Amino acid sequence: MNDEIESLLKGSIDLNVYAAPDVPKRRMDALETARAAYEAGMGGFVLKSHNYLTYPMTYALSQMYPGLGIYGSISLNSPVGGINPEAVETAARLGTKVVFMPTISARFHLSKPSSGKSLYILDESEKLTDDTLDVIDIVQANDMVLASGYISPLETIKLFGAAKNHGVKKMIATHPEELLEDQLKDLTTLGVYMEYSFLSCMPLTAKISPVALSAQILKAGIERSVVTTAFGQPVNPPPSEGMRMAIAALLDSGMSPENISRLVKDNPSELLS
Repeated sequence: MNDEIESLLKGSIDLNVYAAPDVPKRRMDALETARAAYEAGMGGFVLKSHNYLTYPMTYALSQMYPGLGIYGSISLNSPVGGINPEAVETAARLGTKVVFMPTISARFHLSKPSSGKSLYILDESEKLTDDTLDVIDIVQANDMVLASGYISPLETIKLFGAAKNHGVKKMIATHPEELLEDQLKDLTTLGVYMEYSFLSCMPLTAKISPVALSAQILKAGIERSVVTTAFGQPVNPPPSEGMRMAIAALLDSGMSPENISRLVKDNPSELLS
C-alpha cells in the first residue's frame, strides 16, 4: 500500500496550503513548505493567505524549485480592501491564479463582531454587488480560478450562476458541506468543482471521518471534486505530509486509486491549466 500512496502523491497538486509569513502562526515558512513538496515529488500547490496577495512569494519560490508548480492567490478580505476589483486586477497582471471571495471577513463566517469589516457580496435586493460583478469579469478576462471562500450558500449560488453567465470556466466551491443536495447538484451542473479538505478529518477540527468524506465525494461526483489539505497550522503535519495522509485515508476507506488520482492530480491540474 505504501508504494501506491507514494505513486499517488507524486504529481499531486494541493489547492489550499498556508505558510509563514502570515498573521496566524504557521507550522512552516513558505520556503520549507515548498522544499517539502518538492522532496515529496508533488506537482505543486496553491499558497493561500487570508491577509495578503501571495503571488510575489510564489514567484520567488518557483525560481528556486523549477518543475514544482507554485501558484499565487488573493483572498478578498478586509486587509486587501474587501471586494476590491483594483486589487484583483493588480493580482491578475502579476500572474495570480486563484481568487478567493471573502474568507475570514465573510459575514457568513463571522459568528460575533470582528475588528475587520464583515463582507457580503449581495446588495439589499440580494443581487450581486457591482464590485463583485467587476471581480467576476476580471477573473474571466484573465482565465483565473474563482473560489467561493467562506460566503453563504445563497451567495455561492448567485456568485457561480453569474460567473458561468459571464464566461468564467474555472470555479471552486470551498465548503461544499454547507450546501444542500439540490444546491450541490446545481453547482456541479454549472461546472463548479467541490473542494473537500482533509483538515476536516483532523483531531482538533474533526467534523467528519475519512470514510464519510469519501462518501461525500462519491455522492458529489469524482469528476467535479478535488481533495486539498488546507494545512499549515502548527498543530498539523506539513502540507505535503497532509496530502500523503489524505491519500492513505481515502485508499483505506475503499476509494479506488484511479478516483484518488483524479481528485489530487487530474482535476486540480485542469483548474490551474
